[in-house]
Amino acid sequence: MTPKNEAQLIEEVSRWAEQNFATCRAPALGVIEEIGEATHCVLKKFQKIRGFNRLDYFEKHFTDALADCVIYLCDWCALHKAFFNFGRNQHQLETLTFDDEHTIIVHLLQGSAAMLALDLNVMEDTAMQAAANAMAQRICTGLECWATLYKIDLPLAVSATWSEVSKRDWVKNPVTAGN
Repeated sequence: MTPKNEAQLIEEVSRWAEQNFATCRAPALGVIEEIGEATHCVLKKFQKIRGFNRLDYFEKHFTDALADCVIYLCDWCALHKAFFNFGRNQHQLETLTFDDEHTIIVHLLQGSAAMLALDLNVMEDTAMQAAANAMAQRICTGLECWATLYKIDLPLAVSATWSEVSKRDWVKNPVTAGN
C-alpha cells in the first residue's frame, strides 16, 4: 500500500472523525494519549516486561501508537486549517541515535502542549495560523524522528493503520466500533 499524500489524508481523517465524533472531537488530547502509549512501549521494552522485550511485540504496538498519533494530528490539522509534510527535515532523520530518544519525547510533549494551548484561541489571525502550521510540523517531525530510531517508515505505517481505522464506525458501535 502506498502512503496517501498529507492533504488527502487530512481530508479523509477529518470526514471520518466528523461522522464518528461530530462535536466530541479532541484530537490534541488524542495526540497526547498516543505519545503516552508510544512512551509506554519504550518504557516496558527498557524494563523487559509485559512482552515488550520481544522485538515483534514492541514494534507492533509502538508503530500503532505513532500511526494513531499522526491520525489524530490529521484531525487537529483539519480543525485548524493547518498542514504538515512528511520528510521535511530529512537531514535530522539521518543523524539520530538512541541518545536522542528522551529529547524527542520532550519535543513531542512540548509540541502537543502547545497544540492544546492553540485550541483555546480562535484560528482566524494569520499569526495563529502560522503557529498551528508550526505545531503540526513540529509534531510530525518529532514522530518521524522517533520512528526513524526504530527503522519504521512512518508514512507507510500511517497508511496501513489508517486503512484499518477508517473502517471503524463508533456511531453504530460505541463500545468496539465493530472490532
